[in-house]
Amino acid sequence: MLIESIYKEHGYINRIIQLLDNKLARLDDEKNINYNVVRESVDYLSSVAEKVHHPKEDMIYQYYINRYGEHEGLSNLLKEHDTLSDETEEFSIAITMILNDAIVPKEVFKAKLKAFTHRIEQHLELEEKEIFPFLKAHLTLDDWKALEKNWSEEEDPVFGSKADKRFLELAEKVR
Repeated sequence: MLIESIYKEHGYINRIIQLLDNKLARLDDEKNINYNVVRESVDYLSSVAEKVHHPKEDMIYQYYINRYGEHEGLSNLLKEHDTLSDETEEFSIAITMILNDAIVPKEVFKAKLKAFTHRIEQHLELEEKEIFPFLKAHLTLDDWKALEKNWSEEEDPVFGSKADKRFLELAEKVR
């Protein structure tokens, strides 16, 4: 079922966030980190969350609005997905600068990393504690069937049966 695949993807995203939080803890302890794994993490979130996961959620949210009327929480989440995309791109620029040997003060990077992971955690929590229970209570079985007709699952490039070559280091860390 569609909602189960969203919960599964949230689990994957949470594992990436845990990895990034561990990188932040290492930086706080004055230890080195593998910035390439951070890059792969951000690339994963950008490519999977923004191009597969959020469109799936957006389809559900928009379906509800179109069928049952305006819902402030769902409308806000549709906008928030765009904001998260922008924030991911902004954080990606910081990683690229570091990997290209630009000088980015460690405290600035740590603050960006902490804000980035916190923002995603807040977003997932809102969806899981408020929005998904609401949708499960209000969408009918026929609604879910109609939604599932419009969606085909893709294999996850990190957590699927075979890791995509773009994410080999990341897959090694989180699988």
